[in-house]
Amino acid sequence: MAASDAPEGVDQPEITVAQWERLNKPPRGKALLRYHWRAFRFLRTTAPISELQGQEHALRDAIVATVAFNRPDVIEWQIHLVRRYLAEKDGYIVFDNSNKADKREAIRDLCHRQRVPYVGLPRNRLFVSASHGQALNWIARNFVARFRPKIFGFIDHDIFPTGPCSIRDRMQGKAIYGRARRDTPTPGGWFLWPGFCFFDGSLPVRRLDFGPSYRFHMDSGGGNWPVLYRSIDPALVRFAGSERLRFGAGDDEHEDFFTSIDGWLHVANASHWRQQKVDRRGQLVALLRQAGGPDQPDVTFEPI
Repeated sequence: MAASDAPEGVDQPEITVAQWERLNKPPRGKALLRYHWRAFRFLRTTAPISELQGQEHALRDAIVATVAFNRPDVIEWQIHLVRRYLAEKDGYIVFDNSNKADKREAIRDLCHRQRVPYVGLPRNRLFVSASHGQALNWIARNFVARFRPKIFGFIDHDIFPTGPCSIRDRMQGKAIYGRARRDTPTPGGWFLWPGFCFFDGSLPVRRLDFGPSYRFHMDSGGGNWPVLYRSIDPALVRFAGSERLRFGAGDDEHEDFFTSIDGWLHVANASHWRQQKVDRRGQLVALLRQAGGPDQPDVTFEPI
């Protein structure tokens, strides 16, 4: 099924609205003030480490930003497959939101050895969806706005291209492209999942909000509903196609399936934001090796 032909509502969310709200209780009173203060400080703090490996010129053409979180094993495979298949590979850059010092050091060392641009994000004192959303806001406001690329976008650390792909080709004539999520009680509401979303560089970057929207009951990325998605011309939007890839015998979204998003393999839950009862390393490695080619990395995976 072509991405443009995908019917609305077929994509299965990775988390229900009720589950998301249990993990991300809307801050109120002092908690709300603390949330805004922490976000304010985070967004205005300079990155402690920025190593661009001489790629500044490429970053003015395209930025494909991945947000790393405590998984150097996952990032190593993503680097390999991005370089093998992504046309905009020179614009790929790792932004490290890890909360473990040893993992940050391992990811930084990996990027240094692979000559991949690396930015260590400031200490992030937010949690779950707010942490990831504000990490993207930091990147948009402090990095994308600086380079002003022709196109830019974000991918999760646990999503991998498995065949030749070009974001620029997918965005021909479009202002935004990505995987739609409609798991919200807001009538007509939708947002692009921030693990696979791309934008024309002419959009007002500093106005975008990739944080969760407590008002509209939307996960990370939902903050863009009132400032962009709600009013955008549908002709300027391209939604990615999505299909489930079964590897288990049951019908649990997390235990028995991976997802293919326009040919990108998404594993989900590599950050262990929810308890994973089944270790999916074997199935993941088998799929990655099918796409990895003769020079694929020898990586020992932690549980996933």
